[in-house]
Formats: sequence, structure tokens, C-alpha cells
Amino acid sequence: MALQSTRRLLRFFLLTVLAAPLATQADETRDDWIRGIFTGNSPRARALPEAEAWRQAVDVVDATAGAFLLIGAGHSMRPLYPAGTILILRETRYADLRRGQTVVYRNRDQRAVGHVLIAKARDGWRVRGLNNRTHDMEPVMAENLIGVVVAAFTPRHDEGRRGATARQPAGRAVFLSEDDR
Repeated sequence: MALQSTRRLLRFFLLTVLAAPLATQADETRDDWIRGIFTGNSPRARALPEAEAWRQAVDVVDATAGAFLLIGAGHSMRPLYPAGTILILRETRYADLRRGQTVVYRNRDQRAVGHVLIAKARDGWRVRGLNNRTHDMEPVMAENLIGVVVAAFTPRHDEGRRGATARQPAGRAVFLSEDDR
């Protein structure tokens, strides 16, 4: 009897304490606010099998004027865009930027950075990664803006298709990594 109660208690602990953060992270991107940052104008990534993710990404690029794609890396934009997410960007006028959009810009070191617009200031937009404690020290301005994320696809690597590789578009991808900060 005591063994059965202990097992029930252990099962309850595992389900409520250990599994809850996993469910919370998955549900976290459904809300317009993630970790206290408004992301309501940033598209949510669609998780798809790898080949389908690439097919849809290429279709969006082909159908959207001024669009291009890149692959995200690093952890600053999780859970919205996990590492490996295919991001579709569109060239956008600086005047058309809105709070809550995810943008990619070049920092002073000429590295590409993708973060969320949080506030417009006199010298430009303040941006922040979802896992960063503070906003980036340099603003996004018309001169360093690369583009706005308009679609995102997170490739799922299905277990049964380990040897298969997706067709990736040549000449259209830029790799965005933590080293690009």
C-alpha cells in the first residue's frame, strides 16, 4: 500500500513539476507577450517536417517581393524562434516598423542580429532578444535595418527519415548565429 502511494506521489511530482515547464514553453508562443516582451507583430514559427518547411519557405520567398531567407541560430529568440528556424525576411521601410516585430539589423561590428522591436526612441528603435536581460545597446536605424521577419518555419527532423535531406535554395540563405552579434 505504501509503495503504491509512493509511486502515485512520484508520478504526480514528475507530471506537475518536471513536465510543466516543457508545456509552458510550448504554450508560451501562443500569447502576444513572451517573457514580458510584446511579440504580437512577429509571426509564429510553424513546425513542419524538414522538406515541407523548406518547400513552404521557398514558396513564400518566391511569392513575396523583396523577400529572402536565413537560418536562425543561438538562443536569444527562443522559444519564438528556436535554433535552426528558417526565417523569411522582407525588406521594409524604416517608417513602417511597428513595436513587436522581429527585425534583423547589422550592429557596429557588421554582424547580423535578429531581435524584437520594443520601443522607438529619438535615435532609433530599441530591440531585445527574448532571453536577454536588457535591450541591445545600439538602436535599429534605417541605415542598419536588414529586414523584418514575415514568416518562420521550424524544420522537424523526423526519426524515420534520417538519411533524407531537404532541398535548400542555393544563393538565398544567410546564416544568423550568436557569432553574428
